[in-house]
Amino acid sequence: MAGSTTNHPGMDANNLVLTLISEELKSRRFFNTLQEMGLEDSYYQPHLDEAILNCLGLNDERNETFDFYSSVMNEHAERIGIKSESVYAEAKVVLNKLRSLPQT
Repeated sequence: MAGSTTNHPGMDANNLVLTLISEELKSRRFFNTLQEMGLEDSYYQPHLDEAILNCLGLNDERNETFDFYSSVMNEHAERIGIKSESVYAEAKVVLNKLRSLPQT
């Protein structure tokens, strides 16, 4: 995966995964805040989980893998601030944690 490229010039696989994780963290933070305000699940909430897990070779469809993934994402979604640097920093931590899982 390292060093491979996508169809987007200048975006390697690592940057793609970091971008997906960053967007998922922001989405989770936003929709979790709405839920705290009483607005339950939304049809419009994006879910990038499958794409992220596939990019990392972790889409083994095991509950343990998804539970770990969800726990890490929720934990770090709560930690992000309003600046993009905060989101990117948390995305890097998430990526390192997810890479600690054995690939399928």
